[in-house]
Amino acid sequence: MKLLFVKASLTWPRSSGHDVHAYHMMRAIAALGHDVSLATAIEPPNEALDGLAIGALHSLETPVPGNGISVTGTWLQRKFRGFYGVPEARIARVARIASAAQADAVVLVGLDALPFLPGLSGVARVWYAADEWVWHHLSQLNWDYRAARANLRDALFKGVYERAHAGLIDRVWVVSHAEYQAMRWLAGIRNVDVVPNGVDATFFAPGTETTRARSAVFWGRLDFSPNIQALEWFCARVWPLLLDRAPDATFTVVGFHPIEPVARLAGLPGVQLMPDVPDLRSVVRQHEVAVLPFVSGGGIKNKLLEAAAMGQAIVCTPKATGGLRAVPPLLVASSPSDMCHTILSLWNDAARRRQLGESARAWVTQHHTWEAAARHAMAGLAESVDARRRGR
Repeated sequence: MKLLFVKASLTWPRSSGHDVHAYHMMRAIAALGHDVSLATAIEPPNEALDGLAIGALHSLETPVPGNGISVTGTWLQRKFRGFYGVPEARIARVARIASAAQADAVVLVGLDALPFLPGLSGVARVWYAADEWVWHHLSQLNWDYRAARANLRDALFKGVYERAHAGLIDRVWVVSHAEYQAMRWLAGIRNVDVVPNGVDATFFAPGTETTRARSAVFWGRLDFSPNIQALEWFCARVWPLLLDRAPDATFTVVGFHPIEPVARLAGLPGVQLMPDVPDLRSVVRQHEVAVLPFVSGGGIKNKLLEAAAMGQAIVCTPKATGGLRAVPPLLVASSPSDMCHTILSLWNDAARRRQLGESARAWVTQHHTWEAAARHAMAGLAESVDARRRGR
């Protein structure tokens, strides 16, 4: 099949989940023999495209020759188009690019890509949502009472936004069963495929770094609410318990775009912040334990798959395990005291850490590959392309 992926930008380093899964899904689909093209509003740097076998790279800012395309849409769709700053000319360009490429399907990546839907016809229309955003905001209500009103407002806004475009979507790709249920019940979209994220186990692999005693590490985007809430919970509820028992313990936070609440945490005893590290692998592998203390959010945690691929011993909360296939060899702790005890036990048992790390890598390389994700996504997409060709 011929697929056109549409994304506002493909950045480097890949600091967001959408950059990670868009890149690897395109790469895996192309490896299966399909023709993959990409259209972006911002030209991607060469590093972002390295290893990506795409048939063509299109700019949404360059006029495309062809007959005039009328961009229709409901009143709500036009309002959302203005909110996300998507001009009609750009919507028409996507339609012309898809027509000229004789695309079988257009894959729209990210929340801000839905305004392109009204301009598309004659192709299967896929929204690569990964997470369902109403559920994303609702999941934060129990933890962050300070932002409850904002999360309720955003959940309502995005629910109406999804519903306004639901009738134009042939398929949605999400990463977990929770997102599947939310997309069907909250967004009202019928054809939803659960396509769990994979991991590049060649890039994320065990190393030879010497680990620091009594060390733990967390990484991710540090302007993303679930990550911030995870760090606040861990530093307020777990870290003091650990310092009481191991005063020389260290906790390293690695990530892009740290905002003020994260910077504040770096002032705590034993806590170190390493912002905007281009390649986190060596830093992570110098720590004995990877911690994922999530209290909100949904989807699949890419950092968990990366930690497993690097052979890290992983301690996490139940919130971090959503969407995972089979039974991952992780240590799950629900309370601060349980997490403290679990981390302490691993710091004191090198053989146990090594066994967990080896099992984690074996698990993730078997159950979370991008090839498997691509095959599953394309099987569902083939049904929609076939149905559209038959005029249904």
